Amino acid sequence: MAGNITRRNLLGGLAAGSLLAGCGRSRAPRYFGWLFVASAGERGIAVADLAEFRRVTTITMPQAPQQILLAGSKVFATCPDARAVCEIDPARFTVSRRVSLTGRIVASAVTPGGNLLVIGTDRPASIHLIEVPSGKVSKTIPLPDAPLSLDASSDRAAVTAGNAVIRILLRDGKLAGSTDLGLRAGIVRFRNDGNSLLVGAADRNQIVSVDAATGALLARMPLAFLPQRFCFASDGGQMFVSGTGEDSIAIVSPYQSEVDQTMIAGHQPFGLAMGSTQGRNLLFVTNLGSGDLSVFDIDTRGLASSVHIGGKPGEVLVTPDGGYALVVDRDTGDVSVVRMTVALNHERTAAVGQGTKPLFAVFPTGSAPQSAVIIPRPA
Repeated sequence: MAGNITRRNLLGGLAAGSLLAGCGRSRAPRYFGWLFVASAGERGIAVADLAEFRRVTTITMPQAPQQILLAGSKVFATCPDARAVCEIDPARFTVSRRVSLTGRIVASAVTPGGNLLVIGTDRPASIHLIEVPSGKVSKTIPLPDAPLSLDASSDRAAVTAGNAVIRILLRDGKLAGSTDLGLRAGIVRFRNDGNSLLVGAADRNQIVSVDAATGALLARMPLAFLPQRFCFASDGGQMFVSGTGEDSIAIVSPYQSEVDQTMIAGHQPFGLAMGSTQGRNLLFVTNLGSGDLSVFDIDTRGLASSVHIGGKPGEVLVTPDGGYALVVDRDTGDVSVVRMTVALNHERTAAVGQGTKPLFAVFPTGSAPQSAVIIPRPA
């Protein structure tokens, strides 16, 4: 008796056919790289070959991994329950080094130059600075409260804890000051020039901007929803915000400290990513409520394409060449591959009289994905 035909099996078979034969069409261009997915369900890093869109192995971790960090050519993964940061050899798919910490990891960031990992822990509440070349903890800085979110610039780190945003001098390894925001602080990000901080409230519809050097509160920006995820345009001139409570995203002008526009972005916008395809600057938004991927043209702020993914689309990544968008299902870890030339051009196939489907392939990684990164490799 034939087994049940699943969505993954069906699309995987169709993708294999298109990769090998393409029904007479030219072979789709490949992107040579690896996709690393931190899987809590498998307690490891699932690795997929993006040139073939298939999973190749799983790197076993000491405990469930949470965040994958790229620091120059090095790859790290945080394991909160193991109280450790593991360095991964991307060529051999093995853990090459383990850095043990005194607290449970709750947040992490990498400095822009990739020379320093900034790790926030609770029990005890601290910031740990790890030198990337040596893997050594150079400084541990006590915090007054457990950190929730953190970010790093070239010379500073910022941590949200309780009602405050705390500034840290990385060179000196000490606290520079704390600003009481008058609200419960959530996500924090540096503006591209490192001169100001943008903090999303965790208990109200608001973003607060703070001077990174002095800690002075600059502005309060009201939103239509609770902010949870930030994504910057490549030039840093716009910041896109998604959250809960509305079918919309906000476009923030970080240098003017104002909300420029709020626009509908599908049903329950979630993951955000920037990419460039065919000379167009694009914003990719996953829609949890409808199972779609919405693609917006940043210059016109109009909808460029919408692709039905199905399931629960979470994080979205774009290959550096702009050829493919990769959507990771929040539950299963299945990755849906969208070929952007087809999604944007709406090509039609005369032989079948209908549109060529932009959903190019689906392949598995690992269940309960926590984060994902694309790592280029030689062709």
